[in-house]
Amino acid sequence: MLVWALCCTALLAPSLFVWLVRGTAYAIQCAPGPETCKSLPLGMALHGALQAAWLIPQNALILLVVAFTAAIAAVVAHRVLLGALTLVFAPVASLVLPMIAVFSATHAQCSVNEGGVGDCPLWGAHMGMAFHQAANVNDLVYGFAPYTFAAALMLGMLGWFVTRPKAPRQRTAAMMKMPDRWPPQGDPRDHQ
Repeated sequence: MLVWALCCTALLAPSLFVWLVRGTAYAIQCAPGPETCKSLPLGMALHGALQAAWLIPQNALILLVVAFTAAIAAVVAHRVLLGALTLVFAPVASLVLPMIAVFSATHAQCSVNEGGVGDCPLWGAHMGMAFHQAANVNDLVYGFAPYTFAAALMLGMLGWFVTRPKAPRQRTAAMMKMPDRWPPQGDPRDHQ
């Protein structure tokens, strides 16, 4: 379970840190805009958090390797359902959580687009590609989601066959029990 926890932390901790920064802005009532908010470096913190959050998910191969490693670790720990759910939710959440944070922090002078055209000043910092990468999340999710969902289904079915409770077969075992000596004692000619 330690390997599973480390892989899930690598996938989800940066995304949760993005929401920690965004939640702080909500808590101190900082509306999205180009000016600094209450002289706090929220823009720099969000920019750094977004860069860390996009590090693994933007490379689909690394994202899938980490997700499959977490799923296999859960299966080895006899938590098949957890492994299947990890394949379904962890890769998608690692991309969608920062994307939602980006789109919740846009304002009138900030446009997020796939081409990376324009800059978005937010709370005194220029976001650059950290914001524009959110526009590519849909393509990334649609690119790997069919594979992870299919693998999760296969993992769940395999786990169901392997871990489902077996019916007791005591009666069948008793019926098939062989006598102590084979062939039975006595000569068959004695019965004639």
